[in-house]
Amino acid sequence: MIDKFGIDHESSKNEHDNKSAISALWNEKDNAEEDEPVDNRGGGTNFGGPKKSLKAFLISVIIILSVLVIALVSYIIYSLKGDVSNLNGGSKNSNLSSSEHVDEFGGESAIKFESKPQDTNEYTAESIYEVLAPSVVGVVVYDSSSDIISAPKSEGSGVVINERGYIVTNSHVVGNSKQSSVKIVFHDGEEVSGKVIGYDTKTDIAVIKVDKTGLKQATFGNSDEAKVGSSVLALGNPLGLDFAGSLTKGIISAVNRSKNGSPKSLVKYIQTDTAINPGNSGGPLINMYGQVIGINCEKIALPHYEGMGFAIPSNTVKSVVDDIIAKGYVTGRVRLGLIGKVVSNYQSQMYNVPIGIIVSEISSDSNLKQAGIQIGDIITKINDINITDLDTFYAELESYSPGSTVKLTVYRVSANRISANTFETDVVLLEDKGETQESASRPIFE
Repeated sequence: MIDKFGIDHESSKNEHDNKSAISALWNEKDNAEEDEPVDNRGGGTNFGGPKKSLKAFLISVIIILSVLVIALVSYIIYSLKGDVSNLNGGSKNSNLSSSEHVDEFGGESAIKFESKPQDTNEYTAESIYEVLAPSVVGVVVYDSSSDIISAPKSEGSGVVINERGYIVTNSHVVGNSKQSSVKIVFHDGEEVSGKVIGYDTKTDIAVIKVDKTGLKQATFGNSDEAKVGSSVLALGNPLGLDFAGSLTKGIISAVNRSKNGSPKSLVKYIQTDTAINPGNSGGPLINMYGQVIGINCEKIALPHYEGMGFAIPSNTVKSVVDDIIAKGYVTGRVRLGLIGKVVSNYQSQMYNVPIGIIVSEISSDSNLKQAGIQIGDIITKINDINITDLDTFYAELESYSPGSTVKLTVYRVSANRISANTFETDVVLLEDKGETQESASRPIFE
């Protein structure tokens, strides 16, 4: 049996065993006929006579052979179904549990996980590229008010997750917005318009829908099986469509990595030394069985840093995508109703203020103003938990549901910046339906 990557996994063992079993049965039949006692009594119905015994024995043999033939045919059909499933990008049933939603997929996930092959033979980069390249697309994003000659504001990569037109990419690629105009460029050069149906800035995942069916969906694997040292590939469009379909290779450098070293990071990333550049964002990180185990999202691009890229694990991608397709947003998330920016340790020392989140905007639907919070205040704690970075901030919020009340510790500098005071106040959390907290682009102090 030749699989989608050109590897022959067929074994002749089952066929040999079946032939041996059939041969043994026929030998048993011959011996039984030779040992059958002869009844010469004659007359009447002879239930124990040789003819009747032989007939009963033959019927038994035929029944046993029929069962064997049915089992053999069932095995062949099952194997053929497995091959067709692999060629179509994965098994029909996920081997991982997740919350199900009633959507156009009938409650099933758009992303299907495929188990690793039973053998240990990894595939070649050439064969993996041939199979997965049609499932990786270019994502070109324009401002919603742009005209026909406007240049795109970003270019990235995406992965086809379902033949019905669903594509996953990074939230930052689509500008953390549903309003951006999106163009999808397929491997063969075909261009179609796409619509952002939802995004999640906390995990940096977005889902795009195109009005096109019969797409070649990618095969996804279980990111929990990722091992440090394993070879991986990255496929995407570094620096944009001019370098579309670029394939790079490296290893998994680490798993369960957190941003900024925070142990409370919402996403535990896969770290890789595979070459990833701007434009690779939203593209797949692939194991050597041709399975997508992560969505590439960023790299450390600083002097003296080399080969430190990060991918969102496929298990995280699956849970977020399921919610976005079903609801348009990730359910159960909460927000305070503000836009702020983290005060770093350096800024804390320079301006003589505590580390925390400085408030730059307050949403009209929140009760922050009623709770006494103003623009320019620095939130230093949530329920006595020190806020040292956004990961800690989000992680603490994740433990609550919409409508919950939390206690904030707030630091306020006087108008003349000579004196300051600290106070505590209770605020009610809102449901986050995509209106996630984003860092303000303005400086810490205006």
